Amino acid sequence: MSRLALAGLMPDDPIEAKALEDLDPFALRAQALDGVIPLKHLGRALFHIDQRRGFKSNRKTESGDNEGGKIKDGAARLDQAMMSAGARTYGEFLHKRRAATTDLRHTTAVRTRLTLRQAVGQDKPELGYDFYPNRRHLEEEFHLIWKCQEVHHPELTDELRDVLFETIFFQRPLRAPLVGRCLFYLETRLPKAHPLTQQRVLYETVNALKIVSDGTAKRSLTLEQRDQVIGILNGKTPLKTPSGTKLTLAAIAKELKLKGERFTLETVARDSISCDPVRASLAHPDRFGPRWSTLSWESQWALIQQLQQEEDSEELVLWLMKNHNMDRTHAEETCKAPLPEGYSRLGLKATTAILQQLKKDVLTYDKAVAACGLHHSDLRTGEVLEALPYYGKILDRHVIPGTQDPLHDEITRFGRITNPTVHVALNQIKRLINRIIEVHGKPDQIVVELARELKQSADQKTEAEKSIKKNTEAAIRRGHKLVELGQPDTGANRALMRIWEEMNPDPMLRKCPYTGTLISPAMLFTGECDVDHILPYSRTLDDSGSNKTLCIKEANRSKRNKCPSEALIAGMRIWALEGENLKHIPQNKAWRFAPDAMTKFEGERDFMDRALVDTQYLSKIAREYLDALFTEGGHVWVVPGRLTEMLRRHWGLNSILHD
Repeated sequence: MSRLALAGLMPDDPIEAKALEDLDPFALRAQALDGVIPLKHLGRALFHIDQRRGFKSNRKTESGDNEGGKIKDGAARLDQAMMSAGARTYGEFLHKRRAATTDLRHTTAVRTRLTLRQAVGQDKPELGYDFYPNRRHLEEEFHLIWKCQEVHHPELTDELRDVLFETIFFQRPLRAPLVGRCLFYLETRLPKAHPLTQQRVLYETVNALKIVSDGTAKRSLTLEQRDQVIGILNGKTPLKTPSGTKLTLAAIAKELKLKGERFTLETVARDSISCDPVRASLAHPDRFGPRWSTLSWESQWALIQQLQQEEDSEELVLWLMKNHNMDRTHAEETCKAPLPEGYSRLGLKATTAILQQLKKDVLTYDKAVAACGLHHSDLRTGEVLEALPYYGKILDRHVIPGTQDPLHDEITRFGRITNPTVHVALNQIKRLINRIIEVHGKPDQIVVELARELKQSADQKTEAEKSIKKNTEAAIRRGHKLVELGQPDTGANRALMRIWEEMNPDPMLRKCPYTGTLISPAMLFTGECDVDHILPYSRTLDDSGSNKTLCIKEANRSKRNKCPSEALIAGMRIWALEGENLKHIPQNKAWRFAPDAMTKFEGERDFMDRALVDTQYLSKIAREYLDALFTEGGHVWVVPGRLTEMLRRHWGLNSILHD
């Protein structure tokens, strides 16, 4: 707005500028293509384009944001519709659609919506866009309008055009995610797509295999057997039975010529080993091909980095053709190769050292770590503290790195653990322990309670394994669905798909429980809907799947920190409570919409049930935090028990916390 005002395309007076809102911007955008319009009207048209310019996608976002081709198909349909309507620009196309609508207050004419579409060759209709504009349509319209109007207005110089175009269509680069530190060294963690990370995981898995038969003790693979399995998984040794991206344990046993023996990993839930997904993806014949395995890991990583960082598809294709002598077809397919998301636990130095030990002998991961002289939890330097500082200063390898700026507060300076429950609990531990030291003196030892579930019977273990297998298969199926939708196959996206599937077995009944709006798979990734905690997380600390549903973003904003019954009393619409709609909500979630849901929740669930995983993580990390108070040798013990009750009885926990 300010740039337009400086250029004389908008009034300086706010009241006059406000009056321009009464003009029809769609009509102005159409009129600007043919005849002269006042400069202020031109400014109104350009400002309208600026407000609706949308997000400029690139090859890094297209694969995760094209809703399985729906946006791409919608853009193609828009091009066809513009040609049929004789519209030169997107704005003129919308103006003609509005002109054909009797009620101008009806926004359907200018808004793209998901509708059920019956495509040729499809058995059933699928959700799709009638039309969908992308940044290209708006950029082309800007240049056509400017070309027409610069003839009539000498003020519209090329320099001004470039300045306004940059202002309207400028988009900041995507912010790179903060990466945590290695578990052992002060270095950043390696991406999961790094070749050394994948090889480390592969050797860890194979080295952990144990051979067992009835009446004999289990034994590890010999070095020769291990190398044979690694060779098969890396595609260097021919395998008679097809394995795809996985190798079944039965196939391994057959290759090793084991008779009457089996592997200890072979259970209901685990009967195969995954190959290196990076190698499987890039060594595909349609992509880089067999040459991939001949490259050094440094060359492989340089290529992977280029695939992950280059935003322009054409530039990446040309780079592959020039640097790796690829034809265009294979280069284009290589650009689309799926790669693992996220980061591992270790940096380059630790990964290289541990991988070297894993290759040298058939060692399990923990023994390889010990052979490198490393330790997961005992990182004491010999300095003994008299009181606990902020946990981020001690647990620097567990936190997202901070600014290290002494002018900032401790959390910003040293970083924090991403788990909010553990973050709050560690700060409470600091307060509690420091208060104990102040009142009673430094303790001789500290016992940390290890949260654990009760021992399972054989039948319970079998059922648990079946459940794990069922969930694993469901996760794989959701991963395939995400690939079909053009979304990254990540844990977060699979969790989102799971919540969507749990809303109702029938996709046509997966509706927002507050507005009744049908939620399509595409809406999960466009920002139109949110994950909602039915009973507010801030009041229940319940982050379980049974307390999660999907709802329209606006409904989530209106509900705020209320449970459904409270939101209903406040005047908010609750579709689930209308008529018989509640029967469409799964029973493990439906009861949470009842007026007594909060009372029932507090009566049936305690903290340990709601936050068992968080407590287990806290128990593990608290030991490392508390180690700072003691010399080497260890006075912090992690044992099963009821530490909380002990502290209440002997240390006066409640009085200290509330002091």
